[in-house]
Amino acid sequence: MAHKKADGGWKMTDDAKRKAKVPSAIRHPLSDLPKKHLRNTVDKFPLTPGIYLMRDARGEILYIGKAKSLRKRVRSYFKVPAPIPKIAVLMNKVRVIDHIDTPTEVDALLLEAHLIRKHQPRYNQDLKDDKSFPLLKITCEKFPKICVTRQKTDKRAIYYGPYTDAKLLHQAVNLINDLFLIRKCQSLPKTACLYHHIGQCIAPCIKPEVKPEYDRLINEVKHFLGGGKKSFAQYLGERMEKASRELRFEDAQFFKGQIDALSKLRKKRFLPKNPGQGISLSATIELKQRLKLERIPERIVCFDVSNMQGDQAVASKVSFYRELPDKFGYRRYRIRSVSGVNDYAMISEALTRMLRGIKEGRENFMPDLIMIDGGRGHLNTAARVLAREGMTMIELISIAKQFEWVHSPKFRVPLVIESDSPALYLLKKIRDEAHRFAIRYHRKLKAKVLRHSILDDIPGIGEERKRILLRHFNSTEEIRLADIEKLQAVPGIGPDVAIRIFSFFHPSEPKSKLSLSAKL
Repeated sequence: MAHKKADGGWKMTDDAKRKAKVPSAIRHPLSDLPKKHLRNTVDKFPLTPGIYLMRDARGEILYIGKAKSLRKRVRSYFKVPAPIPKIAVLMNKVRVIDHIDTPTEVDALLLEAHLIRKHQPRYNQDLKDDKSFPLLKITCEKFPKICVTRQKTDKRAIYYGPYTDAKLLHQAVNLINDLFLIRKCQSLPKTACLYHHIGQCIAPCIKPEVKPEYDRLINEVKHFLGGGKKSFAQYLGERMEKASRELRFEDAQFFKGQIDALSKLRKKRFLPKNPGQGISLSATIELKQRLKLERIPERIVCFDVSNMQGDQAVASKVSFYRELPDKFGYRRYRIRSVSGVNDYAMISEALTRMLRGIKEGRENFMPDLIMIDGGRGHLNTAARVLAREGMTMIELISIAKQFEWVHSPKFRVPLVIESDSPALYLLKKIRDEAHRFAIRYHRKLKAKVLRHSILDDIPGIGEERKRILLRHFNSTEEIRLADIEKLQAVPGIGPDVAIRIFSFFHPSEPKSKLSLSAKL
């Protein structure tokens, strides 16, 4: 990306501005509104980790920062007087603030460094120039290692950063070392160390033959650090899906193993220091209190349905574990027993299939809380399914999109949760993810139907002959109007196939006449 030095800072060229787009950011276009309205918008930011991007009226990125709590961090910029003059100058220019949610603060740290390196914001100048900020280093050795440094003394090594938080960077390195079984030792020992014996290293010190596998692990680390993904989970999930699409099933299995390992690591890190006090996740704790649940809903699943005038009806189920998406708990259901538009019946079928999967061992877990995207009617339908399947021990709610009211069998009237509540934010996030997942599947099925041609219904017409016919006649209507002579003149379409095509479109024609026409 091209940049020019101007007025003591960095300024993007016009071409760079066109490229300086941050995917997946949540935009808040307030360029023409006073600062009060900007503050009101920031008050709606989530209390979760993430990245914030401050832009001027032209959309140019002025500053990029990370936060443990987006709302609290960005609110601090509105203090009067400003703690330092630089903040006052910056905020006088800010007209738009975007934010990107990340699952953890470590993910936010890595994404922040990537975006700063990519966009070179003017007010991140201190970070770009200051040599004292920590860097992540991949050494240039036969079997490289990853470490934290503050000096670029080795020109052969690969450096990432700088990063704004040394403590979080060390956590990131620990996470990478946990996920990818690379060496942790300063120098290769002559015998296998403890890390190999506990399954944390593939021991290149005593197994030089693991060099190809080791290089693969290091390359995956490089791809992630250079890719600007929102989280380790997103990166691993995309790599797994790509490998699966390309029929590289061993690679897909590798990435699945990494995702499972990441899930286990997160479970360990969220364990309470004092078991009696519960998990320190504010949204799930609040849900337990608000919904009068017996225990904290660590695993929540949500169902949604999608159809267009009853066509290609589908349902989706998404799974969240301790407030984070659990992609291996996601399911898509193509509705089989319902015709027409009937949301209640579709919810009933999808929920029944999940519950029976649990009982038959096809599902890996029983959720603590089931959520339905809908109102009281959807809730009552789901409650009847739970009763019929003998699974009433699972807690159940529904959330209506119009007013964000939460319905529960325990309450006669809807539960109204404050708009800035962490609990409501989590429920909406899960509900919206279920809706996105259902819509995506529905569109995929619709596209598959649209690709279907009437020629697919003619015996003996495969993909190759279909392409030949459409290339020759331009449309199925021209094929329908063609006589046998024109059909059999098409390369690759002989008399027998020409008769089959013609008789498909003209079933009333006598077969004897068709055979005679083909011979002529």
